[in-house]
Amino acid sequence: MKKIVIVILTMLIETGLLWAISILINWELMEFLFLGSILLFAIPWLFLYFNTQNQNAYNVSAKGITGQDAGGVKLFRFRFSPIMTGLVLYMVLSLCLTIFYYYEYFI
Repeated sequence: MKKIVIVILTMLIETGLLWAISILINWELMEFLFLGSILLFAIPWLFLYFNTQNQNAYNVSAKGITGQDAGGVKLFRFRFSPIMTGLVLYMVLSLCLTIFYYYEYFI
């Protein structure tokens, strides 16, 4: 139950944030919805990816300089936390809403 609340709260916060940004730049929410949801998903994903890359570079340089094993190189594995699940779910829903809203232009 706690995870479902976190997923829903993540989606509500993302909606509010995208709505505020769309008002700030004078765009309609539907024009900004899908691209904004991709951007908000990419920010934490890239942060986790580059954090792993920096840790691996540190471990390799420490082993090269000192010869001590500093933890080795680790693979980046994407994990679905409740927040990331909410971001992915919001991205899929915003894609569906965007396709439904602009359906006339696809025909």
